[in-house]
Amino acid sequence: MTLSSKSDTSVSLTWDAVSYDGGIKQYEVFRDGASIGTRVGTSFADSGLTAGTSYEYTVRAISNDDLYSSESDSLTVTTDPAPGNEGTT
Repeated sequence: MTLSSKSDTSVSLTWDAVSYDGGIKQYEVFRDGASIGTRVGTSFADSGLTAGTSYEYTVRAISNDDLYSSESDSLTVTTDPAPGNEGTT
Protein backbone atom coordinates (compact mmCIF):
# COMPACT_ATOMS: atom_id res chain seq x y z
CA MET A 1 0.00 0.00 0.00
CA THR A 2 1.27 3.46 -0.94
CA LEU A 3 0.20 6.98 -0.08
CA SER A 4 -0.75 8.88 -3.26
CA SER A 5 -1.66 12.19 -1.64
CA LYS A 6 -2.88 13.71 1.60
CA SER A 7 -4.28 16.90 3.05
CA ASP A 8 -5.44 17.96 6.49
CA THR A 9 -8.70 15.96 6.17
CA SER A 10 -8.12 13.31 3.49
CA VAL A 11 -5.73 10.68 2.17
CA SER A 12 -5.54 8.81 -1.13
CA LEU A 13 -4.07 5.32 -1.21
CA THR A 14 -3.08 2.83 -3.91
CA TRP A 15 -1.93 -0.79 -3.79
CA ASP A 16 -0.79 -3.54 -6.12
CA ALA A 17 -3.41 -5.81 -7.66
CA VAL A 18 -3.63 -9.36 -6.31
CA SER A 19 -3.51 -12.32 -8.70
CA TYR A 20 -5.84 -15.22 -8.04
CA ASP A 21 -6.95 -17.98 -10.45
CA GLY A 22 -10.65 -17.37 -9.74
CA GLY A 23 -10.26 -13.60 -10.10
CA ILE A 24 -10.55 -10.77 -7.60
CA LYS A 25 -13.99 -9.26 -7.01
CA GLN A 26 -12.95 -6.31 -4.82
CA TYR A 27 -10.66 -5.02 -2.11
CA GLU A 28 -11.67 -4.16 1.44
CA VAL A 29 -9.94 -1.21 3.10
CA PHE A 30 -9.42 -0.89 6.86
CA ARG A 31 -8.60 2.18 8.92
CA ASP A 32 -7.31 1.53 12.44
CA GLY A 33 -8.60 -2.05 12.22
CA ALA A 34 -12.16 -1.19 11.15
CA SER A 35 -13.52 -1.77 7.65
CA ILE A 36 -14.25 1.53 5.89
CA GLY A 37 -15.31 0.30 2.47
CA THR A 38 -14.65 -1.81 -0.59
CA ARG A 39 -13.33 -0.93 -4.02
CA VAL A 40 -13.20 -2.80 -7.31
CA GLY A 41 -9.94 -1.09 -8.28
CA THR A 42 -6.64 -0.58 -6.49
CA SER A 43 -7.14 2.90 -5.07
CA PHE A 44 -9.13 4.46 -2.25
CA ALA A 45 -9.77 8.01 -1.05
CA ASP A 46 -10.61 8.53 2.61
CA SER A 47 -12.03 11.87 3.72
CA GLY A 48 -13.54 13.53 6.78
CA LEU A 49 -10.37 12.88 8.76
CA THR A 50 -8.96 14.99 11.59
CA ALA A 51 -6.01 17.29 10.86
CA GLY A 52 -2.66 16.27 12.34
CA THR A 53 -3.84 12.78 13.22
CA SER A 54 -2.19 9.41 12.47
CA TYR A 55 -4.23 6.62 10.88
CA GLU A 56 -3.22 3.05 10.10
CA TYR A 57 -4.47 1.50 6.85
CA THR A 58 -4.51 -2.06 5.53
CA VAL A 59 -6.26 -3.73 2.62
CA ARG A 60 -7.31 -7.28 1.75
CA ALA A 61 -8.52 -8.88 -1.45
CA ILE A 62 -11.87 -10.64 -1.84
CA SER A 63 -12.00 -13.23 -4.61
CA ASN A 64 -14.90 -13.91 -6.95
CA ASP A 65 -15.61 -17.06 -4.93
CA ASP A 66 -15.65 -15.03 -1.67
CA LEU A 67 -12.28 -16.07 -0.29
CA TYR A 68 -10.44 -13.41 1.70
CA SER A 69 -6.71 -12.77 1.59
CA SER A 70 -4.81 -11.85 4.70
CA GLU A 71 -4.55 -8.12 5.33
CA SER A 72 -1.64 -6.24 3.80
CA ASP A 73 1.21 -4.76 5.78
CA SER A 74 -0.03 -1.60 7.45
CA LEU A 75 0.66 1.93 6.28
CA THR A 76 0.53 4.72 8.85
CA VAL A 77 -0.38 8.14 7.49
CA THR A 78 -0.48 11.40 9.44
CA THR A 79 -2.78 14.02 7.99
CA ASP A 80 -1.38 17.50 7.45
CA PRO A 81 -1.83 20.14 10.16
CA ALA A 82 -4.92 22.29 9.90
CA PRO A 83 -4.35 25.40 7.77
CA GLY A 84 -2.85 28.12 9.95
CA ASN A 85 -1.48 25.60 12.45
CA GLU A 86 1.62 24.47 10.57
CA GLY A 87 3.96 25.60 13.35
CA THR A 88 1.87 24.20 16.21
CA THR A 89 2.87 21.00 17.95
